[in-house]
Amino acid sequence: MDNDSTTTITPPNVVLVRFLRQLSDLAATAALEIELGASARPRLTSTLDELELGTLQAAVVRAPGMTSEEGVKPRVITDYLERGDEPNVRMTLQALAKRGITELVPGSSPQRWRLTPGFR
Repeated sequence: MDNDSTTTITPPNVVLVRFLRQLSDLAATAALEIELGASARPRLTSTLDELELGTLQAAVVRAPGMTSEEGVKPRVITDYLERGDEPNVRMTLQALAKRGITELVPGSSPQRWRLTPGFR
């Protein structure tokens, strides 16, 4: 029996860093969901057009990748919108999350955002 396969062992510090990043993303998502509570969630029958979004909010939710399960990085949204202010795009995503429209993709690193299931 020929055994040409080699096993690569990831160093413990790399495994720990990955774990902590994933834990951090999950904790941030859980904290946001706790802050929002059930009352902040819009009706699932709402459409994005019914939500009276601001100009930047409307552009962000319609950016390519926002309807995908994988989500999209804020930098990609910023580039797509041809803006130079990624912090404003991030703040917009967070404001939309408080309204139950967007969500962080759990376990993604770097950070990715997507529409919540009711809007995908």
